[in-house]
Amino acid sequence: MKYGKEFFDTYVERRGSRSIKWDGCNAKFGVAPDVEMLPMWIADMDFRVPEEVAQAVTERAQHSVYGYILGRPNSFVDAIVNWVQRRYKWDVKKEWILFTPGVVPAFNIAYQSFSAPGDGIIVQTPAYYPFMDGIRNNDRKLVVNQLIETDGYYTINFEELEQQVKDPNNKILIVANPHNPTGRCWTAEELTRLGELCADNGVLLICDEIHADLIMPGSQYCSMGTLSEKIRQNTIFHYAPSKTFNLAALQTAYAVIPNETIRAKFERGQTANRIIGMNWFGQVALETAYNCCEEYADGLSAYVGANMDYVEQYLKEHLPMLKMRKSEGTYMIWVDFRGTGMTTEEIEHVIIHKAHIGVDMGTWFGPGGEGFLRFNLACPRCLVEKAMHMLTAAMNELN
Repeated sequence: MKYGKEFFDTYVERRGSRSIKWDGCNAKFGVAPDVEMLPMWIADMDFRVPEEVAQAVTERAQHSVYGYILGRPNSFVDAIVNWVQRRYKWDVKKEWILFTPGVVPAFNIAYQSFSAPGDGIIVQTPAYYPFMDGIRNNDRKLVVNQLIETDGYYTINFEELEQQVKDPNNKILIVANPHNPTGRCWTAEELTRLGELCADNGVLLICDEIHADLIMPGSQYCSMGTLSEKIRQNTIFHYAPSKTFNLAALQTAYAVIPNETIRAKFERGQTANRIIGMNWFGQVALETAYNCCEEYADGLSAYVGANMDYVEQYLKEHLPMLKMRKSEGTYMIWVDFRGTGMTTEEIEHVIIHKAHIGVDMGTWFGPGGEGFLRFNLACPRCLVEKAMHMLTAAMNELN
């Protein structure tokens, strides 16, 4: 297999490459520059992009003129239509697809287009923190629908949600599928109930499916797009190749909006923010990845799944006070440190200043994140093993 264990085992030195993850780690966590940190935080990968993508981008760069390009060429749309059909099992029409520079900017466009300052936006915490930052930055009200956690397994608090969607002040609900950071892939039954609650109560559903390609072996994924027409007509779907193929810096994403009225309003929001063209290299990278690199996506999921198996077994043997449940989707794991008896502040201090591992703090993800840390396992096994040994040494020092 071209994109098997050997490919993903290869270490790529990223220090000195202007990587936020690596070169920005010490500053992010307030650590002196001379301290060697191991970054496992922001959601980009330490793997090379597919060889086909690197070649295509190189060929595009050799053209030597980097002017404005068409915002929505047919080849770009065709690649998306085919990918969504193959990977997510639903048929999208070309006119439903809109270019966006990223999922997070697209969420902010939706906040501005479909709500007013002071309106409520429902978020299921612990949740990807840029979604909540956007709500606050746009003067909307964050309405928390905290997930229910039972032994590391998360479910939706539908009893509370039913009341929240009935509040006329709440205009939007955000759902991440797979969920970030808990790694849940919501079932068709869960998604249907959630989607119908929103549609029946006039609450627009914004669905983040950016991690939909990263399904761990043995897990099942259901796209909300495969559900009823009623739900599709009340939903904005967001995707990007950035997580699957490590293309975040190329800033190329897209929205799928079946409802014509909602789509037109979203387009007006794009125009208001002067989003009219895509990244020159991002376009060719997406097309190449979607058309030629499915084997890479499958190999990636298998490799990350094996990393998760390793960490799960390691914690059981060496750090049994820490708990994790293997993610169903995404390349992150959500580790429970509450069994250490430490406060949230103590946990954060130990991981940064004793273990010297840069991770996403559970508190960043809102209510329900206290006592947890999110680790990014999209890296060669040698780095995962190093992180576990660093963590063990720090925990042993405490004892």
